[in-house]
Amino acid sequence: MKTDFLIVGQGLAGSLLAWHLLEAGKRVLVVDRDEADTSSKVAAGLVTPVAGGRFHLPEGLEERLDLARAFYWRHEELSRGVFFHHRRIVRLFRNALEADAWQKRLDREDDRYARFHRPLQIDSGRISAPWGGFEMREGGWLDVPAFLEYTRQALLERVSYAIGRVDSQEVIPSGSCVRWKNVEASTVIFCEGWRGGRNRFFDWVPLRPTPGDILDLEIAGLEDETRILNKGGWLIPQGNGRFRAGSTYRPIGETVEPSGDGRDEVLSKITDITPLAATVTGHRCALRPTIRRSQVFMGRHPSEPRIAFFNGLGSKGVLNGPWHALRLVDHLLSGSPLPTATDLLLHFH
Repeated sequence: MKTDFLIVGQGLAGSLLAWHLLEAGKRVLVVDRDEADTSSKVAAGLVTPVAGGRFHLPEGLEERLDLARAFYWRHEELSRGVFFHHRRIVRLFRNALEADAWQKRLDREDDRYARFHRPLQIDSGRISAPWGGFEMREGGWLDVPAFLEYTRQALLERVSYAIGRVDSQEVIPSGSCVRWKNVEASTVIFCEGWRGGRNRFFDWVPLRPTPGDILDLEIAGLEDETRILNKGGWLIPQGNGRFRAGSTYRPIGETVEPSGDGRDEVLSKITDITPLAATVTGHRCALRPTIRRSQVFMGRHPSEPRIAFFNGLGSKGVLNGPWHALRLVDHLLSGSPLPTATDLLLHFH
């Protein structure tokens, strides 16, 4: 079988790349392990324009946000489904330092910030906000599992998807192509999540597998809450008093099985958000790929240019992923330079 691009992994990174390459008229084959609890399938899918304790707006945020929403909405129209849920986010301050940092932002606010916030309105009996907060606009969440399944079905219809395990030892660069079993591709792109650090081509990238827990909760008394609640931990409303809640970052090397400690840590974060009792109805855990400050890295292998890497989308993957994937596709197809901050070779080789 011949293809232009063999993509290893159909998480969020591999799915975004596949769509951009297909839209560029290229043939793709995506090979995925089809595992139940991957980091993409367990991910919250949050889009939080104003993030961190200093509430910094990164350069290019508006472009990336607008591109991401247009991308997901375009595919909602194609699928007649719903992936991206536009929601305001109740950002509660965790301490006085955050409240002070936000006030300083407001004191010197420019037009960029005005787009992303409005005054906080809450019922203090149901939501705990001793230091106040604000309501974040332009936020929301992506139903990542639904988007991945839509992508998988679309790839199957194009005969562009296969279940399998790609051992990097079996990937052989050969002149003008790369071979894997009976597949011949012009380029192979590894989007393997935490397994990227075990790949023989990229074992020099300092990628760390980090386990994390997410809970499904029922909270009586919050049935009418439609906003995302964020205060260290987060609650994403699913309707009728049901929420997804998270998350943890356990030390490297622990088991990926749901643990009592992980459950208790998430619940502790939720008690900082609401005094209402929460009932746990589900608990999932997966390994995240973490690369140096949760930074995205991508690019070609230094000595095997037909081998490429795309990994580390992290907690902002839903927002930034479509933009990064498009930059990588432009690089692979036309040689456009990668953003300096994400160019694999500039940082690790």
